[in-house]
Amino acid sequence: MAKGYEPLHISGPREGLVQQQEDFLLPNDAYPQLINAFVWRGKILRKTGAQIIGRFRRKLLSQSLGMTTVGGTFTGNIKSLLSLEGNSSIEAKSVVITIGASTYTDNGDGTLSPNGSINYATGEISFASAPVSTAVTANINYFPTLPAMGLRLRELSSINAEETVGFDTKYAYVFSSGGWQEFIPGTVWAGTDSDFFWTANYWTDTAASPSAPKLFWATNNVPNVSNPIRYTNGTTWTSFSPALDSTGTPALLLQALIIIPFRSRLVVFNTFEGTAYNTAFPYPQRIRWANIGSPLTSDAWFDDVAGKGGFLDIPTAQDIIAVGFVRDNLVIYCERSTWQLRYTGKSISPFVVEKINTELGAASTFSAIPFDTNLTGIGDKGIVECDSFESVRIDPKIPDFVFQINNTNSGPQRVQGVRDFVQKLAYWNYPSSRDGYASNTFPNYRLCYNYEEKNWAIFKDSYTVMGPYQPVDSPNWQDVNEAWEDIDYTWVQNPKLLPSVAAGNQQGYVMLLTNIEDQMTTNDPSLSIQDISGMQVIKSIDHNFMGGEIIELTGNTAGNANLLTPDGIGAVYRVIDKDTFSFARYSASTDAFTDLQNQTADPYLGNWQITIRDNFSILSKRFNRLDEGQNIQLGFVDALFPTTSAGMVTMNVYMDYNFSSPVNQYPQNNIPGSGLPDTFFNSAVPTYQERGIPSQKAYHRVSCNVRGNFFAIEWTMSNSQMASNAQEEPFQIDSQILWTRAAGKLLPNF
Repeated sequence: MAKGYEPLHISGPREGLVQQQEDFLLPNDAYPQLINAFVWRGKILRKTGAQIIGRFRRKLLSQSLGMTTVGGTFTGNIKSLLSLEGNSSIEAKSVVITIGASTYTDNGDGTLSPNGSINYATGEISFASAPVSTAVTANINYFPTLPAMGLRLRELSSINAEETVGFDTKYAYVFSSGGWQEFIPGTVWAGTDSDFFWTANYWTDTAASPSAPKLFWATNNVPNVSNPIRYTNGTTWTSFSPALDSTGTPALLLQALIIIPFRSRLVVFNTFEGTAYNTAFPYPQRIRWANIGSPLTSDAWFDDVAGKGGFLDIPTAQDIIAVGFVRDNLVIYCERSTWQLRYTGKSISPFVVEKINTELGAASTFSAIPFDTNLTGIGDKGIVECDSFESVRIDPKIPDFVFQINNTNSGPQRVQGVRDFVQKLAYWNYPSSRDGYASNTFPNYRLCYNYEEKNWAIFKDSYTVMGPYQPVDSPNWQDVNEAWEDIDYTWVQNPKLLPSVAAGNQQGYVMLLTNIEDQMTTNDPSLSIQDISGMQVIKSIDHNFMGGEIIELTGNTAGNANLLTPDGIGAVYRVIDKDTFSFARYSASTDAFTDLQNQTADPYLGNWQITIRDNFSILSKRFNRLDEGQNIQLGFVDALFPTTSAGMVTMNVYMDYNFSSPVNQYPQNNIPGSGLPDTFFNSAVPTYQERGIPSQKAYHRVSCNVRGNFFAIEWTMSNSQMASNAQEEPFQIDSQILWTRAAGKLLPNF
């Protein structure tokens, strides 16, 4: 008599992503592939959707565009006339044109009342009838569409109040009730898309007494005469290049990688020094400090005057890469070694540097995340943490992860880390070398670390920077001038002053990654469209797609309306280059995104956006009965999910070492001789209430009677589910029961 199925109960998972050994050797709650899902407090959760905070935006007032013609017409290009960035786009409903005593307002649909037109993408404007030979001026808001290069906290005068300052490659921004706006207009930064901003809060502006606002320091380590270290009191940016000695022609501190206040002194690391930019030298091993107190006095940094400033060089040929506090010491990661800066208490030589580890260092300045008792960073050999006494690796479950980081296009320099205090998670974004379009530059994945339970997961998304975000004010409806449908930033925000995590991307979108009041399962728009042409060829600058992503197009301007029929959902059918791709809809006949349609002849007017619809992949170990020398037979799987309104997921079953063809999907599950699928194999699993008494959670059964040496199961979503409302439903696994039995002795494959 055949032995009945036995339950293998998997609940309270702790292991998460594990890639240190063969799949069949892993613990039952380990996952060799865990993408866009993570293990958290005894359950498997789908990655939370990203909610838009806003786009980096500039406001220009009373800008001259020229004169109307003698005939009373005007045509021109706002972007050219005002020297705006080439990939910028104009915000709909933000344009006000003044011609003499006449005012033309923006309707948001490409028309300017009463008789003008505008293309938000190209910047072209025209007026058929206007006052003759009259000056034309404009007020506009526009998005520079430059990569985000920093999200940093500026301390305000109020207790526990901090303001998020955003940077792209040229401008600084702050967020207010009207969205992002330029912080202190008139200051332009120089840099590339890999020169990120380091900031510090130290000292006060005593000249502005009695308020004495706190000073906020910024550097992006680009040694250029127009790009010095700067500080601000909130009103103006001041360039900072202090003299380093008391000679007649002193050397100057012209740039630094890192600025940190330490022991009542301002300290800089990895410096650029000299009498002028064109003759100065880098000192990548240098640590330099000012005197105790104000770093702004003329002699504060003098290293030839006792009791003032000073410096020391770490005795290594490696560059200083990352720095952070651990207790009362500063841990310093060089390229392949770890050091600490310790305070001596002596006024002549207040600091001493000591080596901690000769092998482990960091490759990314912004990968260093301070924890309660250590500084964790990503190096060339692994993910390391240092408690100021020893430096060790913490990635035994994913030992080869660091070798997946792309070393080209300044890949290691682009890795950013941040700590999510609310969910007890840490994140690092990184550009992968394993897949992706060859010309991609920006990070396309995010490593998730559950530091409470010491497990890992991989998220697929594209962010250039990550950082803290603390709403200073929750917006009130009466304080906002925009119409409800025109707001491009999140309305439901975290409680005032709650520390959250935000991320900026390659087009200057800033997204909220921690949102305790609205746990979204889908993302908000995060990419803009510059043009649409041909067989649905879409231009989106540095889209960072790899091909196959499911996306949704949304727009509120005329032209190309067929792309929104019926719902704007489709896929990246083919990546053409880093800025363009073709778009295809879901075809039920092929169960794939292959439906290409020719776009309409209407000109594209701009302000369309792309929302990325994330799928997930939760792939188990390869279950087996090897200890018994037996094959294994799977009968069915019972899984406990929270109840949704209309959710559907897919469970794929893979046998032995076939990783690509699930046996419970057609054509593998066909009825012999019929060419039809065997419907007994119910790979599509509802998460809504199917029967019985309404319940917040319920078990759902998946039948798949198969046998072999091994089997693995994958929870994911099918193409049809990704194209439907099912993608927008939450998904969580609380418990799994795998019903299996021994299925005969293993036989060699002769």
